[in-house]
Amino acid sequence: MTAKGDGGPSQATPGRVLSVMVVDDHPALRAGLRSLIESDAGLRVLLDVASGEAAYGEYRALRPDVVVMDLSMAGFGGIEAIRRIRSVDPQVAILVYSVHDSRVLLDRAFEAGALGFVTKGSDVDSLLLGIRTVAKGQPFVSPDMVPTLIQRQRSPESAPFGTLTQREFQVFRLLSEGHSQAECARILHLSSKTVSNHVTQIKLKLGVASLAEMARLAIRQGLVEP
Repeated sequence: MTAKGDGGPSQATPGRVLSVMVVDDHPALRAGLRSLIESDAGLRVLLDVASGEAAYGEYRALRPDVVVMDLSMAGFGGIEAIRRIRSVDPQVAILVYSVHDSRVLLDRAFEAGALGFVTKGSDVDSLLLGIRTVAKGQPFVSPDMVPTLIQRQRSPESAPFGTLTQREFQVFRLLSEGHSQAECARILHLSSKTVSNHVTQIKLKLGVASLAEMARLAIRQGLVEP
């Protein structure tokens, strides 16, 4: 089995076995996903990794046909991993596989460069169809996300999250997950002053006065686990 060639998603030709990289920080879930994905004779898991950082490095080396990406992981997380991988390969086929069904995360994932979004509550057929669909360069969402997608198409991203830049949103999620500003700076390879400036802008745009309020807002919006 080989990883994709220079043709990107167009390499998903009939009869060809597609290579998949699974990205999730839970070992048991990675093992389960490998088994589910390989229940389709036309799919093979090339490798599985536990972080966005590892996904970025391995994608550059191996170029699998499809990346199945969780969003909530230690380190810089799935959305930043999507952005970085796409900077290496604009044609990359990334399918988000997340416990979250938030419209905000759907928006951010697509904005970063994901091509599909499947929730972890979906059945295995939706996951396998999602992998095959994004491998063809076509967008896909699981059936339970269709109402969210329709809402997204009818109206712009709900304020105030739509006012945050991608970097501000990354800092917001890390802080909401309990990371300190110093840890945000280390994870995102930013200076402490830059992170501090982002925090100031986040508070202004979201209308919150403290990190605790920020975390409560993230929980209400389904962006982090309570």
